[in-house]
Amino acid sequence: MSAVLTSAPVVSREDLVVLVAAYAELLAAARATVAAAELGEPDPLIHLRHALAAHGQLPPAGARPVVLLAQCAVPALPRLARAEVA
Repeated sequence: MSAVLTSAPVVSREDLVVLVAAYAELLAAARATVAAAELGEPDPLIHLRHALAAHGQLPPAGARPVVLLAQCAVPALPRLARAEVA
């Protein structure tokens, strides 16, 4: 018996642009955090904390890192206007 394939969700160009922009922002924040730590800044995590907070992705108080890593998931893409993406 052959399996019936269901259609995969279609990602619009706009959603892809938002996803790439969010990835670039997170990568820049991670790099800034590492650079700040190497320079001995008093709160190097501020860059990463700000980027996560902007997307509602700060971990809850008392969250254990191993649990957060085990719950790796892609959050739903926000629906943004084109003006917000550009």
